[in-house]
Amino acid sequence: MVGKISAAGLVLALLLGAGCRGPRARSERSFDEIQALARGKTAAQILALLGEPDSRQVVFDADERWIWWNYTFLDGEDLPPELRGQVVHLEITFERSPDPSASGESAWRISGPLGVSYSLPARS
Repeated sequence: MVGKISAAGLVLALLLGAGCRGPRARSERSFDEIQALARGKTAAQILALLGEPDSRQVVFDADERWIWWNYTFLDGEDLPPELRGQVVHLEITFERSPDPSASGESAWRISGPLGVSYSLPARS
């Protein structure tokens, strides 16, 4: 009987410990992979690729920043080991296309090489 209680306690402790590691990324793709996939895409294409963002914010009265909370993670040899695997918020900034015939979500393009970025979640 004692062995069964100890085994059950160990399993419970492992499950609780696994849940304390913080949020999991909603995407299986790393930030670098998403950044490469997003390059040159319109807002409509990003919606098809990533789904609806959790937040849309107007930036500088003309651009729009979309944020997906806890969406991806950092990975790669160029990152220090303490950042690899870190879950981050994905941020994409769009600017309106200069083409007057463009309308709707296809009128918005990623704003330059720094248009796809991330922010670290706040530590509690």
